[in-house]
Amino acid sequence: MRVLVTSDAIGAATPSEVVDLIRAAWLQRSPAVTVDALPLSRGGRGFAAATARIDGAREEPLAVDGALATAVLLPDGSAVLEAAQAQAGRSSYPVGALLVAASELPGVRRIVVGVGDLRCLDGGLGMLQAMAGRDDDPAEAELGWLRETRVAWRGTPIVVATSEALPLLGFHGAAAHAEEALGLSRQESQEAENALGAYLDRTRRALPPRRDLLTGKDRRLDREPGAGSGGGVAFGLGLIGAQLRPGAQVSAELAGLGSAVAGTDLVVIGEDVFDWRSLQDTVLAHVGEIAAGLGRPVVVLSREAHVGRRESASLGVSGVYSAVPAGRLSADVRREDSSGSDAPSAPDPSEMVAQLAARVAGTWTPA
Repeated sequence: MRVLVTSDAIGAATPSEVVDLIRAAWLQRSPAVTVDALPLSRGGRGFAAATARIDGAREEPLAVDGALATAVLLPDGSAVLEAAQAQAGRSSYPVGALLVAASELPGVRRIVVGVGDLRCLDGGLGMLQAMAGRDDDPAEAELGWLRETRVAWRGTPIVVATSEALPLLGFHGAAAHAEEALGLSRQESQEAENALGAYLDRTRRALPPRRDLLTGKDRRLDREPGAGSGGGVAFGLGLIGAQLRPGAQVSAELAGLGSAVAGTDLVVIGEDVFDWRSLQDTVLAHVGEIAAGLGRPVVVLSREAHVGRRESASLGVSGVYSAVPAGRLSADVRREDSSGSDAPSAPDPSEMVAQLAARVAGTWTPA
């Protein structure tokens, strides 16, 4: 029997670390089966490292503005980047420097960049300034140089792995998402929304929107799903012709998920919190769809599970297991466990999922 273990990041662990933990726990309980590990990411932490296991891949260190990033170079000429490795503040300028450095590596013909976990909120302006060889100026009003930048980068196709299906503006846009993701106050979020709106107007003057050939209407890049990902970095890259795609799909294609699922008997997916947010544009949702299409059973191992049987069945999931009892929250369990002064601290979520794997393995595979 062959088992395929896959996961995105969980807690402090990267996708690669999570799948290795689950694989080891599964084999400890069922050593007679073959267990393959395939890390995936929807564009955030561990996105580049997840591709480093592809046959022929090699890692190339890149020093960018004092930060050390890694480009994973694939045999087809793709350079896979994780934007958050280069960026720490609110400006996306280091992301542009990372893209420039990657484009200058020998043999690179395409760049694939994950824009999850970024802390910037400038619509990609700083990044574009770096890509154009300009200074980092968040107040720059005249953006006529964008046209030249788009032409200059035309020879290097860029694929953006978006972590969220956000538009740039609005109640579900980049600034609104930043309230929770970056801990912004309501006022800070509104100020960021206004700034992004003004920036959008400036970009439209510099690069008039293209018309849709079918409808005759202007193509609104800012409204496309994923444009607000990475604080609008995805939108900025879209301005110069980059392709925006859901990160989970991009990661799966790079890793050869379809072939891996076809060659296995059971798919095991690690997940931090399995709730309504897991149902769309996530590693779990995409893997479930592929497995269902190939008729492979899927088991989800999560720290917490808040999805009913009907919703999980819609993803092709055969079984859902949670480290925290159904109807409970990890925070509640931690409070109970810490009632005694000598109570141990709660384990990392990835360790909780690995411990769960050791218990579940005997149910789905022979010992």
